[in-house]
Amino acid sequence: MENQDYAYTPEAAIDAKDPGDGKATWSMICGIAGIVLCCCGPLGVAALILAILAKKEGNTSAKATAGLVMGIILVILWLINLVYMFGFGGYDQYMDMMNQYM
Repeated sequence: MENQDYAYTPEAAIDAKDPGDGKATWSMICGIAGIVLCCCGPLGVAALILAILAKKEGNTSAKATAGLVMGIILVILWLINLVYMFGFGGYDQYMDMMNQYM
C-alpha cells in the first residue's frame, strides 16, 4: 500500500456579506430608532435613503427590506404630523401648551 498524504488543507474563508450590508444595517437601525424615539422626520428619511442605496447595490437581505418599510412608515407619519401641525392649527395648540409650562 502506498503512503498517501491526507494532510488537511482548509479552504480560505469566503466573506459572504451582501453588497451594501452596512447601509442595510444602518437603515434598519435608523428605522428602529425613529420608531422608538418618535423622531419620524430625519431618521425616517435616513432609513429610506440608506435602504434604497443598499437595494441599488444588490442587497436582498431582510435588513434592507425592514429599513425600507420602516423608513416609508416614518416618512408617512412625519407628513401626517406636518399636515396636522400647520394645516389644522395644531402648531398653535402646541405653542399654547408649551407657554403654560414655561
